[in-house]
Amino acid sequence: MLPAMRTWALVALLLVASSVGARAAPSAEATAWFDGLDARVAADLAARRPLVVQVHVPLCEGTIIACGNAKLGDGDNPRTNLYWATTEGFLGWFGRKGSGWKSALVATGDAIGEADVLDLRVWRREVATPARWRAAGAPKRVTVYVVAQAWRGTAIDRALGRYAEDLYGAHTQAITLADGTTLAAGGDAHVVAYVGHNRLMDLATFDWRAIAARGDERSRGVIAIACHTAPYMQAVVPGPHQVPLVMTRDFLLASAAALEGAVTAFAKGGDYAAVRRGAATGYADGGDKPLTRVFGAFSNPADKRWGTPGYSAAVNDHAAAQCGAAAP
Repeated sequence: MLPAMRTWALVALLLVASSVGARAAPSAEATAWFDGLDARVAADLAARRPLVVQVHVPLCEGTIIACGNAKLGDGDNPRTNLYWATTEGFLGWFGRKGSGWKSALVATGDAIGEADVLDLRVWRREVATPARWRAAGAPKRVTVYVVAQAWRGTAIDRALGRYAEDLYGAHTQAITLADGTTLAAGGDAHVVAYVGHNRLMDLATFDWRAIAARGDERSRGVIAIACHTAPYMQAVVPGPHQVPLVMTRDFLLASAAALEGAVTAFAKGGDYAAVRRGAATGYADGGDKPLTRVFGAFSNPADKRWGTPGYSAAVNDHAAAQCGAAAP
């Protein structure tokens, strides 16, 4: 791990106050949401379509937050950036020895008409199909694709906007691999994720509902790995078609390891509790932290704190400062 990143991770660890016992049975409503997503995935797998995860990663930008040093915070350079190039970044984590992931595509955003996407990677792996998906006609192995886009750091608002569009199906994107496989990504993906700085901390408002009005009613899993995403999102985003797989309730590094842990747990048939634990376990493994110290940073309807209201404006300002956001 790079020295600056080790320091950042230590700060995040000291700030994360977790409680491994903070578990609860999801409500009947939240369970129905999950079942809808589960049914969509099972049907697509039975039709021999892969499980696709779309990930938006605004690169760490030193003019917006403290990233550790100039290289880690160079939002124009994925090759040195904290969220992309380091051991807990996407290249480092998915490319680690024995990860089980194979890189299927390397391109820039020009391939999808996005000048602010500086790197586009697709990783692929297979896992054994859960029994309930096999019962619905799925094959013995699930093929999982993770489509990750590294956005220019100063284009974080575009990254957040595209994440929201994909969550509601207001934007779709086809990715063609070298072997001729075409992936239904963007808003066609089964799971849509954001991994980076929580830009919602810096904005007075964000109009999720206006974007939702342009979307469709297919079920998608929601992942948001950034500081304190649940208090900013849970009152407006989760519902029958935006299924909250993982959000956060503490300060933490935007970790590819946490993303992978959540995705793998879901692909193996995990429920809310398993996906939450997968994210926490990935985060712990990626940063060499005790699981008991970081578990409580991750939240979904299997967390007894899930119904806790969002923060007041004053607490929002304090949280933004603690997470490294620059003063206006």
